Formats: sequence, structure tokens, C-alpha cells
Amino acid sequence: MGSYVSRIASASNIAVNSVYRGRKRKCIEEDDFDSESDFIDKTLQTPKKRKLLTTAQYIYKTLFQEEKGSDVTVLMLGKAWRLHKVYISQSPYFASMFCGSWREANEKIINVEIADPNITQDSLFTVLGSFYHDELSLEPKDVISILATATLFQLQGLIDQCTDIMIETTNIKTVVPYYNAAVSYGVPTVRTAARRWLEVNLLGYGWLHPTFLKEITPELMVELITSPNLVVMQTEFCIYMMLRIWLFVHIHNDEDPLQIDTYFKNHTWTEPFLATDEGKEFAAPFKTLRMKYLLLHDQDVQILYSDNLIPPDWLHNAYKEQWLHLLRIDARKDRGPKQMSEEEFAKECFRCGRCVQKAGEHVWRWTAFHFGLDLVAYLDTTTFRIRRNNKLDTDHIKANHSKHNIIIRVSLISLDEQRQVKHIQDSGIHRISLHRNEDQQVMSLDKQLTYPLYISVNLQVVTPFSDTDETKSPDVTTLSDT
Repeated sequence: MGSYVSRIASASNIAVNSVYRGRKRKCIEEDDFDSESDFIDKTLQTPKKRKLLTTAQYIYKTLFQEEKGSDVTVLMLGKAWRLHKVYISQSPYFASMFCGSWREANEKIINVEIADPNITQDSLFTVLGSFYHDELSLEPKDVISILATATLFQLQGLIDQCTDIMIETTNIKTVVPYYNAAVSYGVPTVRTAARRWLEVNLLGYGWLHPTFLKEITPELMVELITSPNLVVMQTEFCIYMMLRIWLFVHIHNDEDPLQIDTYFKNHTWTEPFLATDEGKEFAAPFKTLRMKYLLLHDQDVQILYSDNLIPPDWLHNAYKEQWLHLLRIDARKDRGPKQMSEEEFAKECFRCGRCVQKAGEHVWRWTAFHFGLDLVAYLDTTTFRIRRNNKLDTDHIKANHSKHNIIIRVSLISLDEQRQVKHIQDSGIHRISLHRNEDQQVMSLDKQLTYPLYISVNLQVVTPFSDTDETKSPDVTTLSDT
């Protein structure tokens, strides 16, 4: 009986399991069908993307590259360019040629003479191709050629694109070529950017690279040296030392700076070099030096006469002016400038500077003769200050009057990786009256300034002579300060 019951139970379990497996299989099959159906529906509803030849690409390939349907041939730089008037008339140069009474208006072959060496077949290919395409990618290495070609065809949009690239990529390798191109093709924004880079970096960085100095023409060097915005490292005499290197790499065709001191020490000319036929070509930048500021230290004067570059008569007025200033100070008749126009200050001021590598407290003085004034600069993380130091045990001539006026302008400059100005803070022109051992704050530092920090100072500590004062003895009584 028990075995019978067991057989019944076993048969029942088999039947139940069979029914269960059947139902499970049916559920699985239904799930698979639903999943497959969802996939098919999703597939049917998903757009299929394929990169097709756009209209612009078709026009560029068919009309420009394959030259199909050309209705005009333009001969330039030894190549026949088979083009289409309707497209190249986007250029005002061609548009005016094809309109009106110009002979070329009805001709099928046009010859365009190109004398500019910056325009090449590659730049022509790029610029002419831009008439047939809706986008153009330019590389900085080609930008001057493209600018020259765009200027010829009067394509302002392309000129603007070149301008943006040049300003963005101004650095020691590109700055002089960019400057020259900006002058040649009339791009004032590029010229301004390149000149500013040169003003900031010429003495703090550029003089270390003779190849870079060799690119600078005498005309450009004059423009930089006369600029009141020139950032001078240390004192004005450093400008003369930089010019020695500039002169050496031009006349000696040698870019090894280690040879410069030896060259000038063993020079063979017996008359001042800049007065010779060979030297006259390079004389203009030296003539623009502020001669009176080359005579502030005995060692500097020894270098001047040992080099024998500058004719002595260029220094006569500088000696006279410095001596008369000294007499005024000693007689306590000149207590510094009270008023100066911005133009007069830019022309007369003593330029000096310094590079501070990291934030902190820094104290220094520029080692130049300031007519008895010992001026000490203080920089910390928040302020820039100037102090009139008046120690009794000084070995130098000392201005003993209780108060002295100075006029000062300070610029603090942070640079990026290409040594472009990232942030600049300018104090403007300030007149400061300093008593003995008094210091005054010139400016509070912006938080955007970063290090290394370049400090450029324009300074005037004596009352400048007027034009009539330079030709006769000064009337010191008119300069007394109550």
C-alpha cells in the first residue's frame, strides 16, 4: 500500500513539474519575443548617421580642387588658377576688377603680378580656397603669408582671423616678424601687442638671446629705447650694455655672448666707432640713450670710455646738466620737481626696474647716483613703498634739506608662459614729498598679480632744465622751495 502511494505521489510530481516547465518555457518565449520586438522597434526608430558630402565640401572639391566649370583663369606666381568669378568676387580686389570699365572685366585670362615675397603659392591656395569653403583653419607658422595674401585681396574677415592668431601667439620667436608684418600690412593691434611684448621683455629676457637681438633693426630699437614704457632691469646703463650685444651680433656675425667682452676689450678702432663709416649705420639707437643717466657710477663711465663707441661730444651736455643739478642740490636751491607734464616726465625720467621671483618682503635700492638722495624700495605681499634714507654716516654726497619732492610712476607686471602681459597694475604719475627717513606707500598690490613679478619704475628727483636753461647758466633763485 505504501509503495502504491509513493508511485501515485511520484507520478503527481512528474505531472506538476512537466506543467511548470511548460509554463516557464512559455513565459521565457514570450519574454524573448517582447525583448526582440522592443529591439526591432528601437532599431526602426533610431536614425542612421552617415557622413555625407556637404554642399560646401562638394563646391570646394568640385569647383576649386578639380577646377570644373571655371570661367576665368588667373595667372599668379607662375601658376594658372582656374577659378569662378561668382566666388572670387567675394574679394573687393576681384569684384572691382570684374566690374565697370576695367579691361579685365571681359577677359578669360588675367595676369596678377605679385611682388610681395611673403605671398606664396601655398598662401594663395589657402586664401583662394576660402572663397569656396565655409571654414578655414590656419596655423601660426603660415599666418604672415596668409595675412599678406588677405591684404592683397582685401579680405577683412581673414585679416581679422590672422590678427587674433598673431596676438595670441606673440612670443620671442614670433614677436619681431609679427611687428614687421603689422607695420607692412597696417595692422595696428598686432603692432601694439608686439611692441608691448618688446618693451616688457627686451631688457629682462631678450638680451640673453643674441639671435633675437639680431632681428631688431636700428629703427625698431630706437622706438623701444625712447619709449617711457620700456621696462628697464636695474638702471638705464643696462640699456647701453644691451646695445653692446646688439651691435656685436650685427657687425661681428657671431652670436656667442661670451665673446662680447673680449671683443670690446681688444677692439682695434682708435676713433669712436659710432662716428666711423661702419658704425654710423648703428648710431641712431645709441643717440637716443638718456646720456645723463649713463654717468651715475664711476665703473659705468670707465666702460663707456674703454669701449670707445660713443663720441665724447655726445656726452658734453649730459656732464653739464648733471653738474648743474648737483650744484643746485648742494646749494639747497632745488628740492625736487613740483610739477611736470606727462610728456615732460616721460622724456626726462630715470627708468629702473627689478624682477622679484617670489612673494615675500623685499628691500632694495637702485645703485645709481640720485643727487644725494638714498631712495630705498620696499615690497611685501600687499604694498609697494619708497623711503628716503638719511643716515649720518653715509659716504656719499647727501641732500640735507628737510623735504624733497620726487615724481614717480610704478608698474607691476605679471607674465604668462609666452611672456605676454597677463596682468599689469600701474600707479599713474604721483608727486611725493619725503622728509628725512620718511617712507610713503605708492600703491597697494592687486590680488591678480603673480610671480615672478616685474617692477618698472619711472623716477624724477630733480627739477628739469628748460630749453633756455641748457644754453646758459641756470638762475637757481627761481627754483627755491619755501
